[in-house]
Amino acid sequence: MPVLHEILKLQGATDPKLQNYQNLRWNRKPAPGVQHFITEGRYCVQRLLQSHHRVHSVLVTDGKATEVLDWVNEKTPVYSLPSEEMKKLVGYDFHRGVMACGERPALSPSSALDLGNSKQELAIAIIGVTERENVGSILRTAAAMGIQRILLGPNTADPFARRTIRVSMGTVFRLQLYDLSSPLSQLAEFTRHDRVRTIVSTLAKNATPLRDIRLGRYSGILVVGSEADGVAEEIQQAATDRITIPMKLGTNSLNVSVATAICLHELINQIPD
Repeated sequence: MPVLHEILKLQGATDPKLQNYQNLRWNRKPAPGVQHFITEGRYCVQRLLQSHHRVHSVLVTDGKATEVLDWVNEKTPVYSLPSEEMKKLVGYDFHRGVMACGERPALSPSSALDLGNSKQELAIAIIGVTERENVGSILRTAAAMGIQRILLGPNTADPFARRTIRVSMGTVFRLQLYDLSSPLSQLAEFTRHDRVRTIVSTLAKNATPLRDIRLGRYSGILVVGSEADGVAEEIQQAATDRITIPMKLGTNSLNVSVATAICLHELINQIPD
């Protein structure tokens, strides 16, 4: 039975309850101390509300409340605004009349990522991928392939930026995110155990062609790097493996999210269900 939930109708975009929803148009990185994030659109809001993340509030345009009431628990306030006031508040129309404010979780320490002990699996390390669209696409691909553990390195786009969330189709809310602020030392720590291999995707000519890589009994961390420069050379040299995707017709590189998807598809097929 749907939860009986009171909708709090607000009259204007300047209402103090809506402070977290303001000034979102160019929001790439959260300001220091910001503890919330905003997601937009029916599908992403639904996935947020069905996740373990804490939700501070839901915001809908007048007449849209019935779309979300079945997903919201009785403790989460639901606000509504006239459509014109919603436009004043956020300045764009991608939200389709449904938004939510969630609590930004802390990244788990990399030491909490226990790979290779109970089962063979894959994780992804994203280092310096600055475009939110690329990070969102990688997260969506990871979720589709059943890869839940994501390590986030320096200068990587915010996984909880609204654009990242939207491109990920809300799958970020189902993933486990880990801090990789010192990738060289942290990745080396994983390879001290003989059950984990760190596998860097690279354009280096002496790297192993993707079709020839064999995981064997190992778990793996696929390491992908920035759109412009790839993975830093010192990290490549410290990795247990370097792989490259052979290309034809004069193509010398691929979008990082596309390359990640191709590598994941090859590697995940080597792991037993």
